[in-house]
Amino acid sequence: MQQSGSSLPDRQRSSSNDEWVFGWDPTPGIVSVWASRDGHALVWRREGEQVLCTRERFRPWLFATTLSDLAHLGPVFPAASADLARETTPISYHVLDGPEGAYRYLLSARDGRFLERELLKGASQRLGRQIKSLGELSDTYYVVGPVEQYLMQTGRVYFLGLLLRICTACSSIWKPPRLTLIVDGSS
Repeated sequence: MQQSGSSLPDRQRSSSNDEWVFGWDPTPGIVSVWASRDGHALVWRREGEQVLCTRERFRPWLFATTLSDLAHLGPVFPAASADLARETTPISYHVLDGPEGAYRYLLSARDGRFLERELLKGASQRLGRQIKSLGELSDTYYVVGPVEQYLMQTGRVYFLGLLLRICTACSSIWKPPRLTLIVDGSS
Protein backbone atom coordinates (compact mmCIF):
# COMPACT_ATOMS: atom_id res chain seq x y z
CA MET A 1 0.00 0.00 0.00
CA GLN A 2 2.99 2.20 -0.49
CA GLN A 3 2.80 4.78 -3.22
CA SER A 4 6.47 5.18 -4.00
CA GLY A 5 8.00 5.38 -7.45
CA SER A 6 9.78 2.45 -9.01
CA SER A 7 13.51 2.30 -9.49
CA LEU A 8 13.37 -0.49 -12.06
CA PRO A 9 15.62 -0.05 -15.08
CA ASP A 10 13.71 0.73 -18.28
CA ARG A 11 14.42 -2.73 -19.70
CA GLN A 12 12.57 -4.38 -16.77
CA ARG A 13 9.59 -2.02 -16.67
CA SER A 14 6.40 -3.08 -18.37
CA SER A 15 5.41 -1.27 -21.50
CA SER A 16 2.20 -0.15 -19.80
CA ASN A 17 4.23 1.34 -16.94
CA ASP A 18 1.51 0.28 -14.50
CA GLU A 19 3.09 -0.16 -11.06
CA TRP A 20 -0.19 -1.24 -9.47
CA VAL A 21 -0.23 -4.30 -11.73
CA PHE A 22 3.48 -5.00 -12.14
CA GLY A 23 4.74 -3.79 -8.75
CA TRP A 24 7.06 -0.98 -7.75
CA ASP A 25 9.64 -2.88 -5.71
CA PRO A 26 12.68 -3.86 -7.81
CA THR A 27 13.47 -7.06 -5.86
CA PRO A 28 14.22 -9.65 -8.56
CA GLY A 29 13.84 -13.42 -8.62
CA ILE A 30 11.00 -14.03 -6.15
CA VAL A 31 9.80 -17.58 -6.81
CA SER A 32 7.64 -18.17 -3.74
CA VAL A 33 6.18 -16.42 -0.69
CA TRP A 34 4.63 -17.91 2.41
CA ALA A 35 2.99 -15.49 4.83
CA SER A 36 0.88 -15.83 7.94
CA ARG A 37 -1.80 -13.71 9.57
CA ASP A 38 0.61 -12.84 12.39
CA GLY A 39 2.66 -10.68 10.01
CA HIS A 40 5.58 -13.00 9.23
CA ALA A 41 6.63 -13.88 5.69
CA LEU A 42 9.18 -16.21 4.14
CA VAL A 43 10.37 -15.08 0.72
CA TRP A 44 12.26 -17.42 -1.61
CA ARG A 45 14.34 -15.74 -4.32
CA ARG A 46 16.50 -17.19 -7.05
CA GLU A 47 19.96 -15.66 -7.40
CA GLY A 48 21.87 -17.45 -10.13
CA GLU A 49 21.78 -21.16 -9.33
CA GLN A 50 20.90 -20.59 -5.64
CA VAL A 51 17.52 -20.17 -4.00
CA LEU A 52 17.69 -17.94 -0.93
CA CYS A 53 15.06 -17.70 1.79
CA THR A 54 14.59 -14.58 3.90
CA ARG A 55 12.29 -13.94 6.86
CA GLU A 56 10.40 -10.67 6.77
CA ARG A 57 7.75 -8.81 8.73
CA PHE A 58 4.75 -7.07 7.23
CA ARG A 59 1.69 -5.39 8.68
CA PRO A 60 -1.49 -7.42 8.03
CA TRP A 61 -4.41 -5.33 6.78
CA LEU A 62 -8.01 -5.41 5.57
CA PHE A 63 -10.66 -3.04 4.26
CA ALA A 64 -13.70 -2.10 6.37
CA THR A 65 -16.90 -0.17 5.82
CA THR A 66 -16.97 1.05 9.43
CA LEU A 67 -14.78 1.48 12.50
CA SER A 68 -17.62 0.68 14.93
CA ASP A 69 -16.42 -2.85 15.75
CA LEU A 70 -13.21 -1.40 17.21
CA ALA A 71 -14.92 1.23 19.37
CA HIS A 72 -14.34 -0.93 22.47
CA LEU A 73 -10.61 -0.20 22.12
CA GLY A 74 -11.21 3.46 22.98
CA PRO A 75 -8.69 6.20 22.21
CA VAL A 76 -5.75 3.76 21.86
CA PHE A 77 -6.93 3.14 18.30
CA PRO A 78 -5.13 5.85 16.27
CA ALA A 79 -5.17 6.89 12.65
CA ALA A 80 -2.24 5.39 10.73
CA SER A 81 0.84 7.24 9.58
CA ALA A 82 1.32 7.76 5.84
CA ASP A 83 3.60 4.72 5.55
CA LEU A 84 1.80 1.54 6.61
CA ALA A 85 5.02 -0.49 6.70
CA ARG A 86 6.51 1.84 9.35
CA GLU A 87 3.43 1.87 11.59
CA THR A 88 4.13 0.52 15.10
CA THR A 89 0.79 0.67 16.94
CA PRO A 90 -1.06 -2.60 17.66
CA ILE A 91 -4.00 -1.54 15.43
CA SER A 92 -4.43 1.57 13.30
CA TYR A 93 -6.57 2.82 10.44
CA HIS A 94 -6.34 5.04 7.40
CA VAL A 95 -9.42 6.72 5.89
CA LEU A 96 -9.67 6.31 2.12
CA ASP A 97 -11.78 8.29 -0.34
CA GLY A 98 -15.27 6.96 -0.89
CA PRO A 99 -18.88 7.28 0.19
CA GLU A 100 -20.23 6.08 3.52
CA GLY A 101 -20.82 2.33 3.43
CA ALA A 102 -17.94 1.68 1.02
CA TYR A 103 -14.75 -0.16 1.99
CA ARG A 104 -13.12 3.17 2.85
CA TYR A 105 -11.18 2.23 5.97
CA LEU A 106 -7.83 0.47 5.72
CA LEU A 107 -7.26 -1.30 9.04
CA SER A 108 -3.82 -2.66 9.86
CA ALA A 109 -2.17 -4.37 12.81
CA ARG A 110 1.15 -5.71 14.01
CA ASP A 111 -0.61 -9.08 14.26
CA GLY A 112 -3.55 -9.82 11.97
CA ARG A 113 -4.88 -12.46 14.36
CA PHE A 114 -5.17 -9.80 17.09
CA LEU A 115 -7.00 -7.46 14.69
CA GLU A 116 -9.41 -10.24 13.72
CA ARG A 117 -10.08 -11.16 17.38
CA GLU A 118 -10.84 -7.53 18.25
CA LEU A 119 -13.14 -7.11 15.23
CA LEU A 120 -15.02 -10.31 16.10
CA LYS A 121 -15.35 -9.17 19.72
CA GLY A 122 -16.73 -5.76 18.67
CA ALA A 123 -19.06 -7.21 16.02
CA SER A 124 -20.42 -9.74 18.53
CA GLN A 125 -21.16 -6.89 20.96
CA ARG A 126 -22.72 -4.75 18.21
CA LEU A 127 -24.93 -7.54 16.82
CA GLY A 128 -25.81 -9.20 20.14
CA ARG A 129 -24.68 -12.65 19.00
CA GLN A 130 -21.37 -14.47 18.71
CA ILE A 131 -19.54 -13.88 15.44
CA LYS A 132 -16.93 -16.59 14.81
CA SER A 133 -15.43 -15.47 11.49
CA LEU A 134 -14.98 -12.33 9.45
CA GLY A 135 -16.54 -14.34 6.62
CA GLU A 136 -19.87 -13.81 8.42
CA LEU A 137 -19.35 -10.07 7.94
CA SER A 138 -18.45 -9.95 4.23
CA ASP A 139 -20.56 -6.80 3.75
CA THR A 140 -18.45 -5.09 6.42
CA TYR A 141 -14.91 -6.45 5.83
CA TYR A 142 -12.89 -7.32 2.75
CA VAL A 143 -9.88 -9.53 3.44
CA VAL A 144 -7.33 -11.08 1.11
CA GLY A 145 -4.90 -13.82 2.15
CA PRO A 146 -1.62 -13.06 3.94
CA VAL A 147 0.54 -13.72 0.86
CA GLU A 148 -1.51 -11.26 -1.19
CA GLN A 149 -1.35 -8.74 1.68
CA TYR A 150 2.44 -9.04 1.78
CA LEU A 151 2.85 -8.68 -2.00
CA MET A 152 0.42 -5.75 -2.28
CA GLN A 153 1.92 -3.94 0.71
CA THR A 154 5.50 -4.29 -0.47
CA GLY A 155 4.87 -3.82 -4.20
CA ARG A 156 6.76 -7.01 -4.97
CA VAL A 157 5.89 -9.48 -7.69
CA TYR A 158 6.83 -13.03 -8.56
CA PHE A 159 9.45 -13.86 -11.23
CA LEU A 160 10.75 -10.32 -11.85
CA GLY A 161 13.91 -10.56 -13.96
CA LEU A 162 13.77 -14.34 -14.39
CA LEU A 163 13.88 -15.98 -17.80
CA LEU A 164 11.57 -18.84 -18.70
CA ARG A 165 13.40 -21.91 -19.93
CA ILE A 166 11.36 -24.42 -21.87
CA CYS A 167 12.33 -28.03 -21.38
CA THR A 168 12.36 -29.51 -24.89
CA ALA A 169 12.71 -33.04 -23.49
CA CYS A 170 9.47 -32.54 -21.54
CA SER A 171 7.53 -31.34 -24.56
CA SER A 172 7.65 -34.81 -26.13
CA ILE A 173 6.20 -36.30 -22.94
CA TRP A 174 3.42 -33.79 -22.30
CA LYS A 175 1.70 -31.75 -24.91
CA PRO A 176 -0.75 -29.02 -24.00
CA PRO A 177 -4.29 -29.69 -25.19
CA ARG A 178 -5.15 -28.34 -28.62
CA LEU A 179 -7.71 -25.56 -28.37
CA THR A 180 -10.38 -25.24 -31.01
CA LEU A 181 -12.45 -22.09 -31.34
CA ILE A 182 -16.00 -22.81 -32.43
CA VAL A 183 -17.89 -19.82 -33.75
CA ASP A 184 -21.63 -20.17 -33.81
CA GLY A 185 -22.99 -18.02 -36.64
CA SER A 186 -26.56 -18.06 -35.37
CA SER A 187 -27.64 -15.07 -33.31
